[in-house]
Amino acid sequence: MFNTLAIGKSESQYEIEFGISTSGIVKSDDKDNFHYQGAGYLALLRVFNELPSELKNKTLIDYGSGKGRALFCAEFCGFNRLIGVELDANLCSDVRKNALNYRKKRPESTFEFVHQNALDYTIPADTGTFYFFNPFSDLIMEKVADNIIKHSVNNNTSVYVAYLNPTFKKLWEEKGFLVYKTIKTNRYTEAIIYKLGKK
Repeated sequence: MFNTLAIGKSESQYEIEFGISTSGIVKSDDKDNFHYQGAGYLALLRVFNELPSELKNKTLIDYGSGKGRALFCAEFCGFNRLIGVELDANLCSDVRKNALNYRKKRPESTFEFVHQNALDYTIPADTGTFYFFNPFSDLIMEKVADNIIKHSVNNNTSVYVAYLNPTFKKLWEEKGFLVYKTIKTNRYTEAIIYKLGKK
């Protein structure tokens, strides 16, 4: 009960503190691209603070970025180059409005919002972190995972995948992504951070 109250309070607290509007659910008619819903603020802040500090000056990509909640949380946690890839044009419009209103932005950080299919997006060479909150089906996620593997190999770099509510965790593990950290509550696995590449 206490945890539920804390989560509910944090939702309004951070929306006000950040000056953004990212709540609600936006449905999708596409069977392979799921509805938008922002992950809980407390979970997001914990996950981004668990990632290695050296990633903060590399690019972080949020696939299915929606209204941008995860990107704003990552920026608040010190990540400097943030890219959101989103298929829905209306959500892209929403995130750009939120970026204009975001109160915590640091001078050294940059946002980029890309209206594009995740499968067509070219990953920048310096990308170190990928964030997912089940934005699409396992069929699309598998293809995106393959693109991430190619990115890691082609650039000879290690990458991290921050995956909240990891519904398709078997997919990542079968492709060779190793569990870097598991974040749990008393009831369930809230997130898994995977690592691929150099040890």
